[in-house]
Amino acid sequence: MKLIKIILLSSFIILNHSVDAQVFFRIERLPVNTHSFSEMAPVIFENGIVFSSNRKNDVVVVTVDQKGEYLYNLYYSKNTGVKHWTRPELFAKEIISRYHESSASLSSDGTLYYTATINASGKIGDNMSGDTLNGILISSRGKDEWLPPKQFAHNSDEFNVGFPCISLDGNKLYFSSQNPEGYGGYDIYYSDKIDNKWSDPVNAGDKINTSGNEIFPFIYHENRLYFSSDGQEGIGNIDIFYSELVNNEWTEVVNMPSPFNSRADDFAYVVTTDMDTGYFASNRKGTDDIYRFVSTFPSFPECPEQVEESFCYEFYESGLVNLDTTSLEYEWDFGDGTSLRQTRAVHCFENPGYYMVQLNVIDTLTGEISRSEAVYDLDIEKMEQAFMLIPDTAGMNENISFDASGTNIKQFTIENYYWDFGDGSMAEEEDAEHSYSKPGIYNVRLGLTGRSEEEPEMIQKTCANKQIIILEK
Repeated sequence: MKLIKIILLSSFIILNHSVDAQVFFRIERLPVNTHSFSEMAPVIFENGIVFSSNRKNDVVVVTVDQKGEYLYNLYYSKNTGVKHWTRPELFAKEIISRYHESSASLSSDGTLYYTATINASGKIGDNMSGDTLNGILISSRGKDEWLPPKQFAHNSDEFNVGFPCISLDGNKLYFSSQNPEGYGGYDIYYSDKIDNKWSDPVNAGDKINTSGNEIFPFIYHENRLYFSSDGQEGIGNIDIFYSELVNNEWTEVVNMPSPFNSRADDFAYVVTTDMDTGYFASNRKGTDDIYRFVSTFPSFPECPEQVEESFCYEFYESGLVNLDTTSLEYEWDFGDGTSLRQTRAVHCFENPGYYMVQLNVIDTLTGEISRSEAVYDLDIEKMEQAFMLIPDTAGMNENISFDASGTNIKQFTIENYYWDFGDGSMAEEEDAEHSYSKPGIYNVRLGLTGRSEEEPEMIQKTCANKQIIILEK
């Protein structure tokens, strides 16, 4: 029996039951906050947070701004338990000045990026009566101390630059700038580190930036940008939003739901790499305070694009005799009730399953099989992956079915299904329904958890994502 040669033609795709995010997150106001001063801009660092506060301290000269408010400094507090934090201490004392130091970001190699006053006029001792200009300063960590900071190459003598966020690899810096060539107010820009030099800043574009202010950028896994804005349509004056980088373009921004956003100002969102814990700032209690959130929704950091299977194959057999001068023809019988009289044939099976594929020689005069040239047992299995059946496009406010029954997982027994609809809404069920209130491109994620017989004590996970385009009706 000759072996049939097969080439798999695989292709890659690139009542509302969703639940408010508040169900999946717990938040708490941190004990590092004061009652009379502001605490904001948390950044995760060494089992704790570095944050900005305008509280009084005994280390630097007390300076107030034109409004009579104390200037900001950087502080550090370590998390020593579920609700236990050390007393905040000034962070990086070597770089403290009489002016602002705030909104820090730290790279994995220990480099500190922060917003600071780079130009000030007026009296320094007790108050600042003149204009100030902010920029980004960069300090490296020496053996025992922070080294004197250097200015970011794209600070300006004419407008404010600040709110830095460095990427995990330390080679891309996101920041906000009042560059008058932008869309208005503060815009978010980014700059790449190439040969130890920062490239010219690139505006993140009009999907992100508005005529208002876009500040506190935070990049997650290099493709999801969180930021705060008073120009995007939200719940309060300043809200937290995010957008995802898909095919080098930012998707439509998503307004973070409760408990992150409220009628108050909510801003400066950061999250751990596994997305189970994070922080943000809010003045929902009267002053700017830092809140911690803990997710009860499993995180799926690695979430590959879903492979859309076609079950299409090309069949051919080498070394066949030329039958053109005879009354004989080759015919492929695909075992699913269909056949095709060709020596090389492409056939798509509707469903996976077991098929006995035969290459027969047909007598065209009688229509009968003259002989069987080859037989092949074809066992088609679905790819092992989380699989969601959803439409490629749908309309605004349309009830859409999200079906996970086509999932094929052998490595563990599925216990739970988790949907992230890409607009801040989530659901926890095998099949769900959801509608979108805004047009745009959304990344839908289906996450699965379960246990295997070999390791029943270990929670197993897998995930897939797929885009859905929501059209404006």
